[in-house]
Amino acid sequence: MPLGDVAGEALSGAFRFIVRIVFEIIVDVILRGTGVMILRLLRPKHDPGETGAMMTGLVFWGTAITLFFLVFRMGQ
Repeated sequence: MPLGDVAGEALSGAFRFIVRIVFEIIVDVILRGTGVMILRLLRPKHDPGETGAMMTGLVFWGTAITLFFLVFRMGQ
């Protein structure tokens, strides 16, 4: 097995590992975490499911980013 193939496989594995960590941080902490906090504020006695928390977080961050850009454009 040539050295280039070994190095390519090693770099590919390292890159996949880094992308997976970044994806987990974005999805778990930012999207799902925000969704869980919002759903617990709205329904304190219910345990939010993973899908509901994810969708709530996605809607929240999508709305927040859209509003930020709209306000930024109006200020110019």
